[in-house]
Amino acid sequence: MASYHVYFSPKDDVSPEALVRQVHEFMATQVHQNFAESYRILRINDKANFESLPDFHLIVDYLSEEDLKKGFQGMKEHYRSEPHSPLMNMVSDFKVAFSVDEKPGEEQVMPADDSKGPNSNQ
Repeated sequence: MASYHVYFSPKDDVSPEALVRQVHEFMATQVHQNFAESYRILRINDKANFESLPDFHLIVDYLSEEDLKKGFQGMKEHYRSEPHSPLMNMVSDFKVAFSVDEKPGEEQVMPADDSKGPNSNQ
C-alpha cells in the first residue's frame, strides 16, 4: 500500500466543517473514478508538542506506488475543476508527504534521494 498524506488547515474565513465537506466531495470522485483506493480525514485534536502541525491530516491510499502515480496523473487533468478547485482557496498550511507500508519480512525500497514524489516533473 502506498499513501499520500496531506496536512492542512482552513483559512481564517473558512469553517472547518465546510472544508471537510469539500474534501469528502473531492475524494468521493477520486475513489469513484478509481484514482484512489480509499481515504480518511483526521482532525488533529491534540497537537501535544507539535503546535505547528496543521489542523487536518488527509490520508489517501493506493494499492501500489504505480497506482499512486496513475492517480496523480488523473488528478493533474482535473485539479483546476470542481470539486478540487475550491479546495485550493480554502486551505492554508498545506504540506504533503508520501509513504509505503512496512510489512514484516519484506525489505522496502526507498526512492532515490532526488525523488520528489509522483507530482514532480521527473
